[in-house]
Amino acid sequence: MDLLHSDGKPKRHKKAKPAQKEVKPFEEVRHELELMRPRIALALPEHLTADRLLRSVLTALQGSPALLECDRASLYRAVMTCALLGLEPDGALGQAWLVPSRGKVQLVPGYWGFIALARDSGQIVSINAQAVHRYDHFDYAYGLSERLEHVPASGNRGDITHFYAYAKLKDGGHHFDVMSRAEVDAVRDRSESYQAYRAGKAEDSAWVTAYAEMGKTAVLRRLARYLPLNVQKAAALADLHEAGQHAALDDLGEIVVDFPQTEMEMESAPAVGPRAPRSPQPVPERRQEERLPEAIDLTEEEFAGLLPPVHIVHILDAMSERDMPEEVLAEIVGVPLEEVLPEDEAAILRTIASWQP
Repeated sequence: MDLLHSDGKPKRHKKAKPAQKEVKPFEEVRHELELMRPRIALALPEHLTADRLLRSVLTALQGSPALLECDRASLYRAVMTCALLGLEPDGALGQAWLVPSRGKVQLVPGYWGFIALARDSGQIVSINAQAVHRYDHFDYAYGLSERLEHVPASGNRGDITHFYAYAKLKDGGHHFDVMSRAEVDAVRDRSESYQAYRAGKAEDSAWVTAYAEMGKTAVLRRLARYLPLNVQKAAALADLHEAGQHAALDDLGEIVVDFPQTEMEMESAPAVGPRAPRSPQPVPERRQEERLPEAIDLTEEEFAGLLPPVHIVHILDAMSERDMPEEVLAEIVGVPLEEVLPEDEAAILRTIASWQP
C-alpha cells in the first residue's frame, strides 16, 4: 500500500465520522414524556403514579402506531388530560383510549372510566349501567314517585330494548336515566367512528364490536350532568369526540375545544390509518359583505349577563336532545322559561327525559 504522496510526504487518512443513529418516533415520544414527568406527577390524583400512567401511555402507543403519526402537541395534551382525570389509557382496563382522529390524538373516556371517576369522587356510594332485553321485567317512572325495577330474564333474554344508568349518592339521594334503543342508535348514528365504518373508511367501530358497552356508556354520559365535576368533564370529552370535535383539558382542568379544521387543513393533514390524502381544494375568498363583524370587548360581568343561567341552559339542552317542540316545553314549565328556579331543574329534566313524541 502506497503510504507516501508524490512529493515524498506521508499521506494522512481522514477519520470517517460515525453515522448518526436515527431516532425512531416511539423513542422521541418516550423522551418527551420523561421530560413531562414532573408536570404529570403534579396533576395526578393520589391513586395513580406517574410511572403507572406513563407505562399505560407507552403501551397504547405500541398498540396503535397511528398515534405516533398524529400532531405531537395533541398527543401530549391528551396525556396531560389522562393525568388530570386520573384515567389509564391502555385500553386493557376499559377506562379510556387514546384515539387518532384527523391527524390529532383525542382522549376518549370509556364506561369503566366513568365508573372509576364517580367512585373516586367520594360522593357516590354506587353507580352502574345495564342493558335491558325484551324478556326482562323492566319498569320505571319519573316524577315525585320515581321507581326503577329491572329483573333480567333467565335463559333467552331477547334483543336489547333499553339502557339505563343509576347513581346512589353519599347523602342518600339518587339519580337515574333511561334511554330506549332508538335513542342510543341515534347517538351511534351521529358518531364519527360509526360513520367512518359505514363509509368503508374504518375497518371496525366499537359500536359494532361492543354495542352493549357503548350503549351503557351513552346512558352514563347522559346521567353525568347530575354527577361530580370530573365525570361531567369526561362525558363532555366523549360527546365532543362523537361529534367529530377535538378537545382536551388545559393545565387548569378546563375543557378546551379546537376550532373545526377547514377543508384545506383537513386534506393537507397527514393521513392516519387507511385514509390517503387527497389534493387540497382552494378555499374561495370571502366576499366583502360576508366578512365577520369586528369583535366587541366585554368585561366578564357584561359577558355573563348575556348568557342564560346554567339551569336554563341544561333545560334547553335536554329539550334539544329530545327534539321537543317549544310549545310542549311551555306546557311542562307552565311559566316563562326565564322565571324557572334552579330548584325546579331536576323535576323538569326528568319530565323531559320521559316525554315521548
